[in-house]
Amino acid sequence: MKHYAPCAAGLTVVVLQSGDQLTHPGVSVMLECRMGPGLSMSSYTMYWYRQSRYKAPIEFLTKEYDKATGRFQSSFDTSKNYFSLQITEPLLNDSSTYYCAA
Repeated sequence: MKHYAPCAAGLTVVVLQSGDQLTHPGVSVMLECRMGPGLSMSSYTMYWYRQSRYKAPIEFLTKEYDKATGRFQSSFDTSKNYFSLQITEPLLNDSSTYYCAA
């Protein structure tokens, strides 16, 4: 999944995410996010959000370097341009669209 965000200087930021994932309740899942070619995560603040259904409010989950909160834990590695979200022991109501944002 690709998400685009315009920058003030007119440059477009490309954020690449892992595709759809299916899991069972209680089985951890890892979502991955990377920056597009030529871009560095060290230049941006990275966030994870989710939206449970169309037109539902968007829920903030975590940002880079946040300490683990409950079942959501992020991992950030600027040298690899890598930002992940691990959901431990997912519940049925964790079924959502997850967004990585810069």
